[in-house]
Amino acid sequence: MKLKTNVFADRVARVARLSLGAVSLATVAMALMPQTMRAQENPLVLDNFQTGAGKIAATSGTQSVTQPGAGIVGGGRYISIVYDPGASSQFGQPSTLQVRPSADPKVLPPALIWSNGFDATPLIEVEYAGPNNDTPLGLNLTNYDRFRFSFEGLSTGVVLVAGVWYGGSFQYDASLPCALTASSNPFTVDLPFSAFTPEQLVPITWSDLDQLTIEITEGTSPLNSPNLAITGFYALPATDPAGTITCGPPTT
Repeated sequence: MKLKTNVFADRVARVARLSLGAVSLATVAMALMPQTMRAQENPLVLDNFQTGAGKIAATSGTQSVTQPGAGIVGGGRYISIVYDPGASSQFGQPSTLQVRPSADPKVLPPALIWSNGFDATPLIEVEYAGPNNDTPLGLNLTNYDRFRFSFEGLSTGVVLVAGVWYGGSFQYDASLPCALTASSNPFTVDLPFSAFTPEQLVPITWSDLDQLTIEITEGTSPLNSPNLAITGFYALPATDPAGTITCGPPTT
């Protein structure tokens, strides 16, 4: 099975070029967020970033690595830093993507950390599938109604895109983009399943998903060079309280 990385990279690059009014815009007073936003109730943990440690860096092209580990949906994650063809940081500053476990999660959570030097503006991708990232997950999320991302902080605006593949052999995909603004405090982002848009207009089979994907771009400014840390990726049931931010479908 051919990986879908390039397909998603193309779509996310298009999202990044849109104005923030063309995607779900998270408009909340982040400065008022309490430090206790890490707490979760009844989540299905898709990735807590406590296993599969490692770091990649790039100033151009694409760098990828597979990180196996327990507690990761599908048994591992495939992470990538992706620059547009021919693009690079003209000042030679790297973009780095690191999964950093924690010796004491009660003190400091494990995290997926994206750090960028000046004028380093690639996108990042995280993919979850079965063994070797080419086997369908067969993931049943019918008892849940949204994805949740827990952020430890965000230096500047980005566009977060969650995606799902389905159809039994990675035939169809659906996604939901969400524009986020900077916050120096922890916060959570909920992406309701009902707001996902199928690319091929084929209904999403939430009972049998082949793959989950995450893409993050620098948003609308070409010099954003964002820095962020994601401390958890979950599926939540409808009975759980809403997060700090809930993203709806794209607007026109």
